Amino acid sequence: MSLMNSKQPEQRFVDLHTHSTASDGTFTPTELIQYAVSKDLAAVAITDHDTVAGIPEGIQAAKKYGIEFVPGIELSTEIKTTSIHIVGLYINHRNQKLLDLCDEINHSREKRAEKIIAKINTLTLGPAITMAEVKSKAHGLIGRPHIAEIMIEKGFVQSIDEAFKKYLARGAPGYVPRFKLTPSEGVSFLKTIGAIPILAHPGILPEKFPLESLIKTLLPKGLAGLEVEYFLHPPERKGYLRSLVEKYDLVESGGSDCHGHLNGGPFLGTVDIPYEILATIKERFGQ
Repeated sequence: MSLMNSKQPEQRFVDLHTHSTASDGTFTPTELIQYAVSKDLAAVAITDHDTVAGIPEGIQAAKKYGIEFVPGIELSTEIKTTSIHIVGLYINHRNQKLLDLCDEINHSREKRAEKIIAKINTLTLGPAITMAEVKSKAHGLIGRPHIAEIMIEKGFVQSIDEAFKKYLARGAPGYVPRFKLTPSEGVSFLKTIGAIPILAHPGILPEKFPLESLIKTLLPKGLAGLEVEYFLHPPERKGYLRSLVEKYDLVESGGSDCHGHLNGGPFLGTVDIPYEILATIKERFGQ
């Protein structure tokens, strides 16, 4: 059965920040596309964490179900102790430099997971967690949510949120830092491979974080835009972000950050991002 919609794209919304099972989402790329179509979206981007493994399936599913598809990625970067995510839109998922970087990050994720598991096991919360159990939860890249799922199954915690707060978050007994680029490195890399670098969910950065200073630093590296529409951005924060977009001649982007059924989701289709936002990005950068 076709899920195609007869409405014109400009009459509908888009989502330019989602995750699939290729990283830490619970929807396969095909399921994510189907869900986007069921929500009457005109376009959707898959922006998995540090991997492009879900892009080929996403392209095929988008063709099948008649929705515009934007290939993307979300790079995890860090400045001091603050995590900064950079979304890259319109990536070439076959670019060898990008594939090499993803391989390097993937390897570091596995090593980190092994160290986290070892730390958790030393706490003697119950039956030992094995790497095989964690890998069984990860269809793509291994992340802390997959370890949290095993902790729930073993009765150590009741929820993923509890697992992070008690054991997996920065400062908790199971936390292990991992390989990350700096924001400047992430933006510069995406620019180098022809992608459109967007600062993801800047509205949820710590209140005292020098956001405008970061933007000034990233502009000469190729920063193209800010994610303004985001499910955790309050109206006053979105207004401030739009003022920065205008001040620094950036483009506006937006997304639900859908991870499927994690974190109380799905959020796909709940953030109203007009197609005009995507049209402006495409016009500005020749997509």
